[in-house]
Amino acid sequence: MYSYTWDEETGGLLLNTTPLEFSKEPRPVYYRELDLLGFDKHWNYPKNDDAPIMWAEHTKYFYRGRLVAQTKGGSLYHAPEIILLEEPEPNGGVLKPVDIDAMVEKNRELLGFLTQETIKKVYNTYIKYRKKVDVFYVAFSGGKDSVVTLDIVQRALPHNEFKVLFGDTKMEFPDTYKTVDKIEQLCKDMDVDFLRATSEFDPDYTWSKFGPPANTIRWCCTVHKTTPQIRLLQKKLSAAKFTGMAFTGVRGDESSNRSEYDSINFGEKHSGQYSYHAILDWNSAELFLYIYENRLVLGESYKKGNSRAGCIICPMSSGKHEFFKASWYPNEVDFFVKKIEETSGKHFSQKDMRAFIDNENWKSRRSGRELGFGFDKHVFQDIDNTFSVQINGTLNKDWEEWCKTVGVLVKDSQSLYHLTFKEKTYELQVVSNNNLSSITVLNYNRSRDDMEFISLFKSVMIKSLYCVFCGACVAECSFGCINMEGRLKISDDCRHCHKCHDIHEHCVRYNSIRNKIGADSKMTKGLGRYFSFGIQGEWLDIYLQYQGEIKFWENDGNGKVHNKKKDAFSNFLKDAGIVYTNKKIVGDKYAKLELTSFGKTILTLDEKVKMWAFLLCNLVYSADFNWFIKNIHFNETIDPKQMEIMLNEAMPNDTKGCGKRNVIDAFKSILITSPLGADIGLGKCEYKKRNEFITLVSITRTPWKDPDPLVILYSLYRFAEACDGFYQFTLSRLLNHEIESAGVSPTEIFGLNEDEMKKILTGLSVNYPEFISVSFTLDLDNINLRSDKTSADVLDLI
Repeated sequence: MYSYTWDEETGGLLLNTTPLEFSKEPRPVYYRELDLLGFDKHWNYPKNDDAPIMWAEHTKYFYRGRLVAQTKGGSLYHAPEIILLEEPEPNGGVLKPVDIDAMVEKNRELLGFLTQETIKKVYNTYIKYRKKVDVFYVAFSGGKDSVVTLDIVQRALPHNEFKVLFGDTKMEFPDTYKTVDKIEQLCKDMDVDFLRATSEFDPDYTWSKFGPPANTIRWCCTVHKTTPQIRLLQKKLSAAKFTGMAFTGVRGDESSNRSEYDSINFGEKHSGQYSYHAILDWNSAELFLYIYENRLVLGESYKKGNSRAGCIICPMSSGKHEFFKASWYPNEVDFFVKKIEETSGKHFSQKDMRAFIDNENWKSRRSGRELGFGFDKHVFQDIDNTFSVQINGTLNKDWEEWCKTVGVLVKDSQSLYHLTFKEKTYELQVVSNNNLSSITVLNYNRSRDDMEFISLFKSVMIKSLYCVFCGACVAECSFGCINMEGRLKISDDCRHCHKCHDIHEHCVRYNSIRNKIGADSKMTKGLGRYFSFGIQGEWLDIYLQYQGEIKFWENDGNGKVHNKKKDAFSNFLKDAGIVYTNKKIVGDKYAKLELTSFGKTILTLDEKVKMWAFLLCNLVYSADFNWFIKNIHFNETIDPKQMEIMLNEAMPNDTKGCGKRNVIDAFKSILITSPLGADIGLGKCEYKKRNEFITLVSITRTPWKDPDPLVILYSLYRFAEACDGFYQFTLSRLLNHEIESAGVSPTEIFGLNEDEMKKILTGLSVNYPEFISVSFTLDLDNINLRSDKTSADVLDLI
């Protein structure tokens, strides 16, 4: 909130009322950190923890307002290099510790204003929500932020009106547990209820079953923290369904993501629960001053150089702080390093494995492919209105229990079941033996309810195949219908709310060990780039009239493309390959958009449908269009609700549905106003129009009736280039859309059948032998693209 300057007199910080634009997160530096880094070989300072010696901002070290040193690099196995910039005290004199009392006194007034304002906000939040919330609690981690949050809350609220909840991951710093013990005793003295929530599983077990957590796969938070906390509160309140409000120590200055948080939110961490970030606007300067002024507990880990107190090995930690942890807690670090080695699918030498871990490469995995046991036990098949799941091995009985969360399951015989969902009874044919099992849905016709049923049935199968009873589903159930004590048991009183299915990839463990990239792939992660309004075909017409010049952006496309519409349209132009961002151009983000060679060629095309077909060849490699062609079948009519159901798997975290509706609305606009819709066949729309408001009724995808051969040739080269130079392939391969591939076949884009493709390919080989040759003899259907040509070269043929 307040900015700060260095105070030479006290050796500390001095707050001022200038608004803080960017915090460098200053932290106190004690002698043990200096010793570990090797500063004791150069400087003389007192060896006690009574006060810090200096301050650090990231890699820079400040002594009484002067930058005297900085560090470079650092990793788990390598100490950071220290770079001395200035002698702190002349002639090697003894460094003076920070005068904490004097520093606190100088900042008392401003810090007092901040404290009172924060206490008032906490109290007002309590008053506003106390009739909506069943339990208020401080989410306590043992770190500096939660220590301050607890002190603020206990000053704002009656002590019998909140609890303190520590989520013990069993992976914390040893020093953190010392802090927690002290706080627990303080809470006892203040008559505040202190709770410890602990997973029934040890990290040794979970890391073996889930694999190490990663930047994008942080199962550890769900399994070891959130789930145990919710389940403990359910037990304490004797209620499966409750509304809680957690007072957290989340601060905006800790990361760019957190800086965009609202102070209060509902359902961000756990559905049905509030979070209030009491000190969201505080920076670390204010935080440490508050700790010193109120003589709060400061964990020993901070005095050892760690900027945050968290798990011993965390995918979100990096750099020299990894070295600090390995130095101070070697046994604990070694334990998790060995788990990384044991679970890795990399066949490294010991030296290479050490480098793999030291370079933090293990943190970047996006699936189970990098694990030694990453595998998929199942394959889903949806072909010709027949849905089935093929399973490696025998079926376990858990699938029958999980079916109870969908509807009423009746077993008619050893191989035939009936599952009723929304007044329709689905026939399930089961075949099971020692090596392969399968379940086929016999009466499936891709209606809206059918598609919702299949989505839930997929979840049922994934849960039954990969569940290790981590309890995440139990915590999601607001009616206490799921029991995992000893074995899985779903109550017959299940309300079919399906909350237990609203989990990323349906199962926390499967999300971590799955072989398929799934919803985290590059192709689906960016869904919603065109917001709710998509783009209008008219916008591109105007853009072409301006020939892509900056004037288009300066006058908002003749007043048609303004505000966020400009962002949607610029995203579209990039995805279509028309423009790229030239960072060398001076100006705003729109001024930096420069036409590509593809864009310059498109500007010369008079045939509108052909132009848009070329654009589609590029657009299918963007998130939104790739999802559309992979999920909307040809000659199939679907309504918006069906699309929303289909988007569930690609957007599992969009629990409120806003993102899914944006995608649908964007396609409504694109398909209705451009040749992509009816002319090219991407989606003919039935809609109702009232004034300027358009209500989408349905979309029907159809094959392109008059495909242009050059467009097909261009898409073939795009396909080959996306497949890392796969210039020789067969027509059979192009027609097989079930193969997981980075390239998108023109048959999948435009709905062309075998006979149509043979005619087009034969014509291309005759007219453009320098680009393509084909052979359709006997059972052979070989296609050869000239590897010395590119998709860009095809544009020269226009």
